[in-house]
Amino acid sequence: MKNLTDFINECLNEAEESIKSEKDFRAAAKAKFEEVFGDDLDEKRMKFTIDGFLKDNKELVDKGEWAELIGMLNQSFADN
Repeated sequence: MKNLTDFINECLNEAEESIKSEKDFRAAAKAKFEEVFGDDLDEKRMKFTIDGFLKDNKELVDKGEWAELIGMLNQSFADN
């Protein structure tokens, strides 16, 4: 039987592995913003934030390190 931590880690790994492009990343980031902010989501601010995040991490974007980027994005929400 798996413990909860292992189960969550497996789910996160599966989600991260499905992100193969900037389009996939943007869709995953949007879903995360919707989950976190719900009805209070400001679409314009969300787009600005995602654009800035990708620009600030251009080296990882160029390398296609989508799993690392989504992990960093998720961590940024955990810090709040």
